[in-house]
Formats: sequence, structure tokens, C-alpha cells
Amino acid sequence: MPAHLLTASEYNATVQDLLGTTSRPADFFPAVSASEFDANVGVLSTFSSVQREALFNAASNVVEEAFKSPELTARLVTCTPTSDTDTSCARTLVTSLGRRAFRRSLDAEEVDAYLKTYRGARTTLEMNHVEAVAHVLRVLLSSPSFFLRIERPGQGKAGFEPAALASRLSYLLWGSMPDDTLLDAAESGKLDDDAALRAMTDRMLDDPRGQRFVSRFLGQWLGTVRLSSHNVDTTRFPQWTPAVATAVEGQANTFLSGFVTGTTPWSELFSAPHPASAAVKPLLSADPSTLQRRGFLTLPAFLTLSSHSDRTSPTSRAKGVITSLFCTDMTPPPGVVTELPPNEGGTSPKTVRERLEAHRRNPACAGCHNTLDPLGLSLENFDAVGRYRTQDEGQPIDASGTYQGTSFTEVSGLLPLLAADPRLGECAPRKLFSFAMRRSMVDADYLRVEKLAEKWKAGTFRELLHEIVVSPAFRGHTEEAP
Repeated sequence: MPAHLLTASEYNATVQDLLGTTSRPADFFPAVSASEFDANVGVLSTFSSVQREALFNAASNVVEEAFKSPELTARLVTCTPTSDTDTSCARTLVTSLGRRAFRRSLDAEEVDAYLKTYRGARTTLEMNHVEAVAHVLRVLLSSPSFFLRIERPGQGKAGFEPAALASRLSYLLWGSMPDDTLLDAAESGKLDDDAALRAMTDRMLDDPRGQRFVSRFLGQWLGTVRLSSHNVDTTRFPQWTPAVATAVEGQANTFLSGFVTGTTPWSELFSAPHPASAAVKPLLSADPSTLQRRGFLTLPAFLTLSSHSDRTSPTSRAKGVITSLFCTDMTPPPGVVTELPPNEGGTSPKTVRERLEAHRRNPACAGCHNTLDPLGLSLENFDAVGRYRTQDEGQPIDASGTYQGTSFTEVSGLLPLLAADPRLGECAPRKLFSFAMRRSMVDADYLRVEKLAEKWKAGTFRELLHEIVVSPAFRGHTEEAP
């Protein structure tokens, strides 16, 4: 893995876990754009002068914030020199703080260099002990070994040193630095054992920081992280308030957590029950007594994210399934207009189904829409914020369709057909492998991932993570091309 920057969320989480602060300095770093996951080496391996300045300023600001707090200062400065000639305390602090900041043990030359920084702060800069420790921390956080992910070469078949595996695991599961328990296990060689590596994965998922994996991986993959910025026309949908939006996102994350930290298999994505949420109830008030909301597709989060601000978008809803959940490319041919024309129906506005039928008459559009429209139109009983309805533009909604040759009358008849589609269990390993390796898949990866999918059988993400973290690719071991 080439050296590359921490993402904004990783930088924020790392300084918070290291120093105990609450600030989010990376929110103001220059934006980096990635097509799928933000942790993609391809977009994080360039380094501009503007980014250098932002990182230097952030290092100074977060250390200043930490040392304004007596509690945080005491947590960071854990010893006091017994005399002006006592160097053991400074050496202890440089060794421990440097190890945590760099996510590995410092070598002897590095320890000596940072001890020299400390002594210079005490003598030349006339700082007291606490001020000198703060100065050393500023220098540590300004080092590429802090703000870059650097995997130093290892020995034998290992592609990198043992501490790099600890960082791979912690930034995969926590989006942040490894703790002492993980670093100790890695540097002592305990993670060379598959069972120990799986057990460490379980420990980290069960830690409160394990919830970061849900929002970072599933949230980016399935889009729930974009919910707070999604535009909704509140004049048409007054039920959508900031409180409801927050609750909708929270409900979706709790639902998705069941596949990671719980025991719900991924094969139940379209049928698992929704977590109860009192704050979401305004969007459910119109649900008929016969409606049982189950599965990802009837979550208000998915229904809202896959809609326009003022109306539903059956095409977007279907693409969310076909492209994101089934990893099937639906890129339209060049030059094809993908937007529906304005609804200019005069005294009789056309329903979305009618407008899509007209759009589908264009042969260039029919190929994709013949696949997408039946799936997307099955969700037309739910408006642009996920509320149940029976009419569109004053006309009764027809939610019937055909999926891969099987007809259904409404979405409840479609969901079992989607659950039976083998692409559901094949796509998720691709996404997680790419996220774990911080890059797009290459040709040599596909057979590896195919084997992962066969072994996983759409179980829980905990089970899939077990297989990925012990794989030679994740551990950096040399292996023959499959």
C-alpha cells in the first residue's frame, strides 16, 4: 500500500483518540474527492502545499486545545523529572507518545531526535517540562509518520512490519489509531495466528468505536452518511424536520449495525425488521395496518436518499439496488438524456409511471429502464420522504411489475425475489475487500473475492471481516497470483 494521507474523518478520530480533544480540524482541510470510499489510496497519495500548511496548523491547534485542559494534560504528561539532569521521564514520554502517534515503536535514532527536541525546548526556548512535552507533541503531529499511512518493510514473507497490521486493522474497524492492546499484540507476533486475529477483530467490533465501521463502510456504500445534506422540499413535505432527519439516519445505522455487531445475516437485508424509533413515527402515520415495513428498501432513509427533493425517483431507487447492492453497472450510453422531462400535463399532470413509460419509448433508454422501472415503481407507494401514499397526481398508484420473469403486485412480492438474487451475496465481499484494501479491485482480486463470497454465504459482516483480515492480501504476505 503506497504511503498516503489519512482521510478527514480518520485524522479527526486519530487526534481525538490520541489527545482526548473534541475538535474536528480536518473538517476544514482541502476537500478530497473519491468515487466510492473516501479511504482510497488513489486520491490520498498526492500532497499539496495547502494541505501541508493545514496539517501544520492543525497540529499546533489541537495540542494547544489539549494542554488548556488540566485533565487532558495529566493524561498526556504522566511523569515529572526529578532534577534538571533527569532524562528518564522525557525518554519515557517520547517513547510512549511517539509510539501512539506513529502507530509503531520508535527506533533508537527517532527517540534520540525527539529527546533532542525536548532538551532544546527546555534550554533554548526556555520552556518548562509541560510546555516542552507539548512542543514535542506538536513536532510529532507535524511529522509524515503521523498524518500519513506508511507501511514500513517487514521481513520474510510479510510485506510490512507487524505494527502496520495493527494500523490496517484499526483504520478498517475504528477509522483511527490502534490502542496499546492491539499494538502490543501485533509487535509481539500474536496476530500471526488466525484465531488471535479473529478474536482481536471481535474485541474491536464490540468496542464502542466499532460503530464507526458501520457509518464509514456501510454509510458510505449505501449513502446514509449523505442524509444530513440531502435536500428535501419541506413545503411539500413538512413532516421532514431536522429532528426527523437525524432520527431517520439513526434508525438506518441501527438497522445496519445488526449485520455487523449483531447476528443478522446479510441474506436478510430485504426482510429484517426495522428498529423502533419514536422520532420517525411522523413518517409512518399513514401506514395501513396491513403494511409491515421490513428490510432496507422500506426504510425512510433509503426512500428519501433515492428521491429528488420534490418527488420520487423510481430510477434512482432501482439503481440503488442494481448498482450498489448487486454491483451491476448501469451506466447509460453516451448522449442519452437521463432526466425525465418536466411534468407539463396541463389540467391532467402525468404520474411518474406515465412519464417513465413515455421516456421508455426511446429505444436508447429502453434497455436500462426495462430493468430499472419495474423495481423502482414497486416503491411508488412511498413518497419522497418515505411516507405511505395511495395516489400520485390524483391517480391510483400501480406498484405492480415483473422481475426476472416473475410478476408481483406490490413491493412485498418483489422483496423475496431480490433476496434470492445471488448477486446480493457476491457484491458485498467486493465492496468490503475494496474498503479494507483502500483501493479499487484489480484483476487478480476477483478470484480471491469470489472464494470469499463462496465461504461467507451472505452471513454477518463480522464473519466476512474474519475472512478478510486473515487473508494474505490484507496481511501483506507475498502469495502466488490466483
